[in-house]
Amino acid sequence: MIGDLSTNEKLGGSNYDMWHRKIQLLLNEREVLEHLTTTMSARATKDKENKDITSIEEYQASLVAYQEWYQKDHKACYTMLYCIHDDLIGEFEIYPTVKDVWDNIRFRYGKTSKTRLRALHLKWMTYSIDSSRSIAEHVQTIQAMLRDLKAAGVDVSERE
Repeated sequence: MIGDLSTNEKLGGSNYDMWHRKIQLLLNEREVLEHLTTTMSARATKDKENKDITSIEEYQASLVAYQEWYQKDHKACYTMLYCIHDDLIGEFEIYPTVKDVWDNIRFRYGKTSKTRLRALHLKWMTYSIDSSRSIAEHVQTIQAMLRDLKAAGVDVSERE
């Protein structure tokens, strides 16, 4: 899957809807999906039960846990940046965690602008059947358009 995302499906801005689904699948496969929603501090002062860390052993255990978390977060960040178009990498590589990268990508591309909404609706309304493609390919294309419209909050009527 990383081959597809790194060559054909790199985030370029207009393909955010599908890209964010695929990157989540990829990060889940690499067992780092939870890093999109969590962060960890390097200097832990509390343990898992929210009690103050008072001994060297507790501190060392928290440091080991942080180092393991950091390695996984770095792996997730590398994977995500590798699946972004080269022109955009510089905008997102500055963030310290993959959660920060994810949040900023979502902020920039995740919202549906009026222009994007119009483009989706126009694509839907002007779609025509091409005899060079199979029925299965047409159904797949139509389902993808409907998914994109639904993700943008547009309900397509039975008549349409």
